[in-house]
Amino acid sequence: MAAPGFLALVKGAAALFGSSEMALRLVPLLSGIAALALFAMLARRLAPAWNAIFATAFFAVAPTLIEHGAELKPYSTDVLAAVALTLAALGLGAGAGLGRWIGATVLGAAAVWFAQGAVFVVAGLGVGLAFDALVERRVGLRLILLLAVWASSAGLAVVSGFHRVPPDMREYLDRYWNPSAPRSPLFVFVALAGFLLWKRNDRAAPLLLGPVLVTLAAASAHLYPFAGRAILFLAPAAILAIAEAAGWIVDGLERLAVPRPMAAAIPYLALCGVVAHDPPIYRLEETRPVLEELARRRRAGDAIYVYYAGGRSFHFYGPRVGLSDEGVVKGECHRSDPRAYLRELEPLRGQRVWIYRTHVSDRLAEGPLFDGYLGQLGKRVETIGAKGADATLWDLSGGGTSADTAETYPLPIRDVALAERFGCDRGPIGKAPWD
Repeated sequence: MAAPGFLALVKGAAALFGSSEMALRLVPLLSGIAALALFAMLARRLAPAWNAIFATAFFAVAPTLIEHGAELKPYSTDVLAAVALTLAALGLGAGAGLGRWIGATVLGAAAVWFAQGAVFVVAGLGVGLAFDALVERRVGLRLILLLAVWASSAGLAVVSGFHRVPPDMREYLDRYWNPSAPRSPLFVFVALAGFLLWKRNDRAAPLLLGPVLVTLAAASAHLYPFAGRAILFLAPAAILAIAEAAGWIVDGLERLAVPRPMAAAIPYLALCGVVAHDPPIYRLEETRPVLEELARRRRAGDAIYVYYAGGRSFHFYGPRVGLSDEGVVKGECHRSDPRAYLRELEPLRGQRVWIYRTHVSDRLAEGPLFDGYLGQLGKRVETIGAKGADATLWDLSGGGTSADTAETYPLPIRDVALAERFGCDRGPIGKAPWD
């Protein structure tokens, strides 16, 4: 589903350096580092020194930006594209040479093939550039050609994206994200951010706010989610607005006779609080150490049941840590029919079995379902646990404590509406992740 350019870069890194974790994460990592360097330039260009330094510090320690710069996902590349495109658009002021116009045109046309968020960025920047040109009455051929090339490339990228993603996956993503306009508090933040940015620089503000407004329009039309990592490419504009607000606070405290160094330190203390509350390294689903320890502790004859969401991590790490497919039961997704999980477990009676799980949904009560049912079939022996992943050994050889079967075991209370929304009984996510 990611942009083809991003996938090609990741494939290239794997071809050059092998399919190790470090090679697969190289492109997101380099994107995150480059984004930080370019953001420092952007902040210095748009804000006074203190605000720019604070904005850059915020960008450098933001947990979400660090997290997505260290995993195999395209969101840090989206941020890099947003910052680079904004810098390029800012360079197209009065007196900009032909080289800058050509560079910005080529960059915008190419970026949409490497970062999906760039589609919204070039659209928003195009709106901002057109607005500035109309206000200053200097609409020219260079701007018209740039907008035409950007629009054509972005349009082709969107059409290509729709054709690349199968209809059943699009249907699932629509259920998963439920794209719609954000709730009113977020609109208040957007309006406040727009006011602050406009007060600082009324020419740059349309370029910073344009992508936000275009993305909001897409969300209002139920075409794109205005939430979470899907809008990470809007983080640079949000951080600049936060830095501007922090600058206003510092100036206000100084007018109240608070010494400038003391006033300026307060926002940095808030940043320290963010880091202290959520310090790196960010551990999400630590599947590798769990599987390494599982390979060490597994006895001959022990079965392994792999919960479906752990299928890809088991497929990737298993051979690397010495876990073969022998004796492995590969589960499938049954969020909408939890008894089907129990039917997969039923044939494991009478033996020792490791249950390997990751990405388990608490709201769907899948953990209590597995543990409760296995507890009545036998006894828990030991657990290998890590952040977001675990492997538990169950001895099912001695007989259980209940006569309940997969069909009669009482199911725990769960969020039925969520099960339907995130259900995997239809669409490609319901297919076994072992192909």
